[in-house]
Amino acid sequence: MKKTFYSLVLVCAAMLMTSCDGNVSSLLGGAAFPADKAESYAKAIEIVKEKTDLNKFKIYYARFYEGDDLSNDMLYVLIKMVNPDNLTFSQPFYLDGHVGDMREASEASSYDIDYEKINGIDLTQLDVAKIQSQLEEAKEMIPEGHTYKSISYYQIEEVLPKLRPSHFDKMREVGAYETEFGLCFTEDGKETETNGGKVNYLYYEVRVQVNPDGTLTVKE
Repeated sequence: MKKTFYSLVLVCAAMLMTSCDGNVSSLLGGAAFPADKAESYAKAIEIVKEKTDLNKFKIYYARFYEGDDLSNDMLYVLIKMVNPDNLTFSQPFYLDGHVGDMREASEASSYDIDYEKINGIDLTQLDVAKIQSQLEEAKEMIPEGHTYKSISYYQIEEVLPKLRPSHFDKMREVGAYETEFGLCFTEDGKETETNGGKVNYLYYEVRVQVNPDGTLTVKE
């Protein structure tokens, strides 16, 4: 079964192979807020709690981002939320403590937004130790001959009702919470390539879904 899963990882990763030619921090040094550690998620959540009046908004989307590619250094968490007037907003909260501008989100054009019907995500109730455990489990799924580099993002969202749902949308449970994250790794001995005198860093990124029962699934 493990070989079958490894094959699936390689198939999915091959579809998402990426190159980057900028600053690859994971090759140069450590991360200030490691994206695979519970403490970084706790820090981000504490900042959101301190900087936002959660009594006035319901959060329906949270996505934790690393900074530079392969840095594994969490930079900020992007929050999407709705107020009692059914207006939606997005805002980034950086782990250095500063907060980005609040902007109007565009969900109203695609979703049936109703503050009263949205459950909301209580970030303070997230089990950050469980998040770290999920990430550690995913690392063990990386095929032999490849090396883990970073968690590019970790996302939690509440499924909102679509105004014009597709067949796929109808298969999703409105009000349920869906969680996924990006797992990045390199192939040993093939981390870089030179093209026209320019060095590119090559890596794979796979999307990993956290199922309701806590198991992990690599998504195509």
